[in-house]
Amino acid sequence: MKIRHSVPLRLVAITFSAALLVLSLSGCSGTKRSTTSAAKTTTVSRGNISVTVHGSGTIQATSVQAVSNSTAGKVTQIFKEDGDTVKEDENIAEISQIGTNAKSYITAPTDGVVSLSQLEVGATVQAGMTVCNVQSASSFKAVINVDELDIANVKSGQKADVSVDALSGKTFSGTVDKISQTGVSANGVTTFNVTLSLADSSGLMDKMSTSADISTGDSQNTLLVPVEALTTEGSQRYLTVRTKSNNKNVDKKTAVTVGLISDTQAEIKSGVSEGATVVLPDLSPSNNSGLNGMGGGGQNSSNASSNTSSSASSSTSQATSSSAAGG
Repeated sequence: MKIRHSVPLRLVAITFSAALLVLSLSGCSGTKRSTTSAAKTTTVSRGNISVTVHGSGTIQATSVQAVSNSTAGKVTQIFKEDGDTVKEDENIAEISQIGTNAKSYITAPTDGVVSLSQLEVGATVQAGMTVCNVQSASSFKAVINVDELDIANVKSGQKADVSVDALSGKTFSGTVDKISQTGVSANGVTTFNVTLSLADSSGLMDKMSTSADISTGDSQNTLLVPVEALTTEGSQRYLTVRTKSNNKNVDKKTAVTVGLISDTQAEIKSGVSEGATVVLPDLSPSNNSGLNGMGGGGQNSSNASSNTSSSASSSTSQATSSSAAGG
């Protein structure tokens, strides 16, 4: 005769629930936890970081003066055309006054180059009519378009490296002189004009295509970590710092103050020390919460946009450090 021992269903359910609770608690993590996982780590080290904002635009003459005719008449002779160099008070055109046939002359108000001329032999010009411009031939500025995501980081007086497509290999030193307060929108992208004064204008010509990198932040011999090491909760940035306890890894979420942020590196102003081991978040598809909330930057941080346009600018940055991510 077989004896069957039965277990009440209620007892089975309670036992199963308790087992699930134990498993759940064993997987919970707090601010500090012990781990033996082979997570990737890096070391807080010293290095240099610089952040720049990029823009493109054109070279423009710094001085442009409109030239007008003082009396009405017909153009009988043209001495200077678009692109011609003139000296101050040099004749640009001859005018025959209507009714008297008296001769008068349109002259250059300053040294420069004639541009946007409206003069044609036989054409009638009215008194006070603008007939051409005379622009400076030796002094130029760069006017570039800066993306709205970067314009807040651009300040008057910042230095810039300016390059010109037609003068390959040559770099001009520029300084931010003027920042437009009105944006221009095209194809869903808003940009702002930034005017750069140039220390040297040799070889430049009006309307040449140009691009510039404006230095918006620079820090030397400062603490750096890879930007992906940072996590964010609200407005607070954190690093996961690893220490040893009883031969076990102990990871602690540590609040830090962040300075400059480049595309690859972040400056740490306080919260950790040089040489500290930092755990890099797991950014695999199954666990991609490491960079949640990384929007916004530290002081003078640059922004990145996933959309690009030929008329828009993007911020770029460089950082050098002696550390590298380890396994």
